[in-house]
Amino acid sequence: MNKPQLSIVVLTCSQCGFTMRLLDSILPYLLRRGESVELVLVDNGSVDATLDSVADWTAEHGVANLRVISAGENLGVARGRNLGLRHARGRVLMLLDNDTLADGKVFDTLLEHVTRHPECGIAAPALYSPQGELQASAKPYPGPWLKICHVLRPGRELECERRELASPHPFYVIGACQVFRRDVMEHVGALDERIFFGPEDADFCMRVRHAGYTVDYLPELHLTHDWQRATRRLPLGRLGRLHARALLRFWWRTGFGIMS
Repeated sequence: MNKPQLSIVVLTCSQCGFTMRLLDSILPYLLRRGESVELVLVDNGSVDATLDSVADWTAEHGVANLRVISAGENLGVARGRNLGLRHARGRVLMLLDNDTLADGKVFDTLLEHVTRHPECGIAAPALYSPQGELQASAKPYPGPWLKICHVLRPGRELECERRELASPHPFYVIGACQVFRRDVMEHVGALDERIFFGPEDADFCMRVRHAGYTVDYLPELHLTHDWQRATRRLPLGRLGRLHARALLRFWWRTGFGIMS
């Protein structure tokens, strides 16, 4: 069997509605591209009807280029995505959130971009809410002051974030949709599994930049992302503590931005 050009890795955990909506949106693309594209769906310990619903959907539509990997528990974002990346066979890899809506033209353009530009380490589209609002998905270094401002002024973009959205090469692009070649990942390594979730995307982009590649933000490409910040919903819960611990480790390792 030939290896696919593109492997799309999607992580889900007890979000059956979002996941099924993504599958419905990506179905025409999977059927059109056939064996040249595969979808690797990692279930990160769902306790709802996700696995049963995906199995029924796969049987109903006869999709052969979808593989489901059950982690059996919540491994966190980095470990869960790495599990999918280890099962992916494509020459180009895409990390895609399950709360996005697929767009085959955007996917093909991203695939072409990273293939034609060997200097590109990661490419990402602009992300928009379902209401058509541009999201701050191209970001500066996620330092302590930036996090404090987000807590004090939730939902409001800062000037530094607006500058990154205007830059073709931001510090990092969020993990909702990142596309990169396999050779780039083999060069810099996969996601840091010591980070349960956040800022594994910033860490990955930083290592890609340090290796001499560019992080390319392509604002002409639009993808819908129904984004909700987990740490805002549970600031003092387990997710909030894990996020804070990961941030502290990231800040310490990067000299609070000095070595970024």
